[in-house]
Amino acid sequence: MASTYSDNYKLELQETGANANTWGNNVNTSLEVIDKFSAGYLAKSVAGSANVTLTTGNADPTAEAANKVIELTGTLTGNIYVFIPAVESTYILFNNTSGAFSVTVAPTGHSANGVTVVQGSHTIVYNKNGDTVVDLFANSLGNLSIKNTLTVNNSVFYSANGTVNATAYSGNGSSLTGVSSIPSGTTAMFFQGSAPTGWTQNTDASINTTTLRIVTGSGGGTGGSDGFSSVFTASKSSDSGAITFSDLTGATVPHTLSAGGTTLSTPQLPAHNHVVNWLQNNTSNDSDRGGGFYGTFNPSGGPGLAQWTTGSTGGSGSHSHPVSGSLALSGNATATTPLSVPSMNLKYANVVAATKD
Repeated sequence: MASTYSDNYKLELQETGANANTWGNNVNTSLEVIDKFSAGYLAKSVAGSANVTLTTGNADPTAEAANKVIELTGTLTGNIYVFIPAVESTYILFNNTSGAFSVTVAPTGHSANGVTVVQGSHTIVYNKNGDTVVDLFANSLGNLSIKNTLTVNNSVFYSANGTVNATAYSGNGSSLTGVSSIPSGTTAMFFQGSAPTGWTQNTDASINTTTLRIVTGSGGGTGGSDGFSSVFTASKSSDSGAITFSDLTGATVPHTLSAGGTTLSTPQLPAHNHVVNWLQNNTSNDSDRGGGFYGTFNPSGGPGLAQWTTGSTGGSGSHSHPVSGSLALSGNATATTPLSVPSMNLKYANVVAATKD
């Protein structure tokens, strides 16, 4: 009977009693196949845009598919498939091609069950049940320790409850997304000449030359119309001048006045005396004491008539007349007074408003 061959490595299975005198050579060939599958390396050009099928054969150590490590080379001009035998096996693949096109490794006859190997990367794949290629590094690694530099040419994902710990970080982070603790759309102030990398300066005219006002309610609003620099233009000096009033010529004083009545007392009257005519029965120069009247006789009145002068009375004392009424002024009056204004050369810091991209 003839020998048979294993499914995966295509090793020759010796038939009992067969292969006389060639049995040793056949076994050695099978050992070479095992050697290839364990450590063999193949550089395979896949340049162009045509799909490539790796060669295979029974007990053939020169078969392309018999190598453990396969490096794909050449310049691609289109997306291609590289087909491997549709049997359970394991490969280390290196996509060392150039050109902006993809390479997908799949079992022969099962192109829908392949994996795309990122250009410039290494990966380990295995056939599952002979018809599906699985990428060992795709969503299946546990704890991964990198001893040197880790370069990522595609996306890095971690679970929602994952934590990233680092003691150092380099680069400006301009292309990073989803890793900042500052949400996109956040507005902040920066004490520097321009917006930092990853931020866009707000150039809205409504906030130009404004100062900052802290509020305890909702923020983000603006108000007022006078620019900061137009109000505080320079250090202010003092001004002075005498108080003056404008001419009040022509001002009217409407009024109603009245003097109250008064009764003069004797001391308030001027000093004076009175002449009294007295009818006499004789012309004697003596004083007449009849009737109890005393005075100075004045015979100049003629026969039968005497004039008597009373004594002086009154003291020329002062007296007053109360006046009552109202007084109202109308007109304009202005005044200036010395003023002193302290220095108002306000100290300030320029800031820019920028929004997180």
